[in-house]
Amino acid sequence: MDKRPGPQKKKAIAKKACPECGAPMKPGRTTLHFERDGFYADVENVIAMLCGRCGTRSIPGAAALKISETVDRLFKAGKEIDSTGISFHKMAS
Repeated sequence: MDKRPGPQKKKAIAKKACPECGAPMKPGRTTLHFERDGFYADVENVIAMLCGRCGTRSIPGAAALKISETVDRLFKAGKEIDSTGISFHKMAS
């Protein structure tokens, strides 16, 4: 029996058309910016579908919900401590 590896099958990636311009979107990563009541937060390295033509970003539903809930808690905490700014970053490993 031949034990050599055969041609690798490519992982199927669902094709998605951009809802704004109709161009094909590709998987990638992006930074999301939020502002509420004078507080700002950036969430970096978010997995998204990106449109190379118009720049539209689409975040999967579960991830978008988790990010939104987390940012809401961060803004609430910022108000409670009456801070002039909060910066929260995950260090690259």
